Amino acid sequence: MKFNFNASPNLRQAQSTKRIMLELMIGLLVVFAFSLVYYNNAWGMDYAMQAVKLMVVSLVVALVTESAWAFFTKKENKFDLTYLKNYLSGSFGWITAIILTLMCKIDITPYALGVSTFFAIFFAKLLFGGFGNNIFNPAAVGRAIVFATFMGATTDVVTSATPTTMIASEFNWLVIKPEMITEMMEKLGGFKDLFIGWYPGAIGETSALIILLVGVVLAIRKVIDWRVPTIYLGSIFVLTAAIALMRGVGSYNGLPGFIWYPLLHVLTGGVVFGAIFMLTDPVTSPTSAQGRCIFALGAAIITVLIRVKANLPEGCLYSILMMNMLTPMIEKALEGKQLVLRKKASIIFGVVAVVGLGATLLAGSVVEAKEPAPQVFVSTKDADVDKFKAEVTEQFVNSDGSTTYRVKAQGYASIQKPDVYNEFEIIVKDKKIVSLTPTKVNDTEYVGDRILAEDFTKQFKDADLTKDVQVEVNDVVTGATFSTKSAVRAVKEVQNVMGN
Repeated sequence: MKFNFNASPNLRQAQSTKRIMLELMIGLLVVFAFSLVYYNNAWGMDYAMQAVKLMVVSLVVALVTESAWAFFTKKENKFDLTYLKNYLSGSFGWITAIILTLMCKIDITPYALGVSTFFAIFFAKLLFGGFGNNIFNPAAVGRAIVFATFMGATTDVVTSATPTTMIASEFNWLVIKPEMITEMMEKLGGFKDLFIGWYPGAIGETSALIILLVGVVLAIRKVIDWRVPTIYLGSIFVLTAAIALMRGVGSYNGLPGFIWYPLLHVLTGGVVFGAIFMLTDPVTSPTSAQGRCIFALGAAIITVLIRVKANLPEGCLYSILMMNMLTPMIEKALEGKQLVLRKKASIIFGVVAVVGLGATLLAGSVVEAKEPAPQVFVSTKDADVDKFKAEVTEQFVNSDGSTTYRVKAQGYASIQKPDVYNEFEIIVKDKKIVSLTPTKVNDTEYVGDRILAEDFTKQFKDADLTKDVQVEVNDVVTGATFSTKSAVRAVKEVQNVMGN
C-alpha cells in the first residue's frame, strides 16, 4: 500500500505555528483598528461601537463552540482549565472569528454573525477534525452562510451601498462610454478613497492601503507566501485589462481603460483582503510553492468570471471555496520530487492561464455594457401631471418686483395619504421662474427628497411660464418620478393662477 505524505510548510520555517498565528492576528487587528477610525470619523461613535460589538459576539461564539467541543471530545475524561487552555491555544478559533467579522458589513445583526460563526467553527472546521484538517476556509464558509441566509438580517445601523454592489447592480461591471465612466467614478469617490478605504463596505475589506502594508510585513516575516497575493492580484489585473482592451473601455482622468478598469477590480470588494488573509491559508491551500501559484491563478480566473458573467457583487469569496475543493487535485498532480515536477507545474500553470484568459474574454464579450439612460422629461402639459392636486397657499410681491408663490402639490406620499402634500416656494419675475425651492418634501426618504438637489431645481430657472415647462427626470432624481411630477404640478398651478 502506498501512502502519500505532504509536509506542512510550517515545518520548514523557524517560526512556530502559534507565532505565525499571533502575527497574523496582529495584522488583522491593525486592519480592524483602521475600520474603527473610519466609522468613528465618518459615521459616529455608535458605528464604531457596532463594529466592536460584532467582533466580541463572533469571538465569544467561536470560543464557546470550541470549548464545548473540547469538553465533549476530551481524552481520558480529563477536562480542566489547563486542558482547555492548551486546546484553544492550538485551535486558533479566534482567527476565524476575526476574519469573518472583518468580511461582514457593519449593518449585520449580532445574531446573524453569531450563527454564521458557529457554522464556520463547528461544521467547516471541528467536524473535519479541527485546525489543520479542514478542507474549506472556515471564515469563507461563514461568510457564504451570511450571503445565503442572512442578507436581510440588518440592524438599524444603515450605511450606503458598497462599491461592488453598486458597480454590479447599476453598471453591470462594465462601462465603456466616458459619461458613464465619469458618473460611476463620481459615485465611488474616485481611486483615492478606494485605495485608502474611506468608504462603507465590509468592516475590514475596504482599505487596500492598510491591507497591502500589513501583507508586505507578513510576507517579510514569512507568515504568508508572497507568491499567492502577487499572482492573484496580478492575474485579476491582466484578465480585466484584456476585457477592457477587447471591449474598448474609455479613459478616465487620463488613464486608459486597460489601466483604470483593472485597478477598479483590484481595489473594490474583498479582493485585496482575500489575497492577503484567506488565499494564503496554509491549511486549505496546496503545500508546494508551485501548487499555491496554480491555486492563486485559478482563484483569480473564477473571481473575474463570477463578477462579469454572474454579475454578483463579489467573486472572491466563492473563488476561494471553489479552489479549496480543487486543492487535493492540485496536490495529487504535483506529488513526487519537486525539482522534477517544476516543468510539469509550469505546463499546468500555462494551460490554466490560457484557458482562463479565453474563458474571461468569452465572458467579457457577452456582457452588456451599461449605457446612458435615455432622457425622460416631465412636462406641464403631461396628462399624468394633471392627476396631482395642487394649490397656491400664499403669494406676495417682493421689493424687486418679483412675486413669491407658496404652493402645495401632491406627490408619492399622496398615494397612501391624499391629504399629504409636498410644498414649494416659487419666485417669478417677468413671467419667468427666478427660483423653485422645495420647502417640505413628504415623499420617500432618500428617493423623493432627491428633488431637493440643486441640479434638479436649477432646471426651472428662467423657465418661461407662458410656455410649456419641462424638466429631466434622469440622473439626479432617478426613481423619484412622482416627486418630479409634484414639482412640475406646482409650477403648473402657478401658471393657472397667472392665467397662462
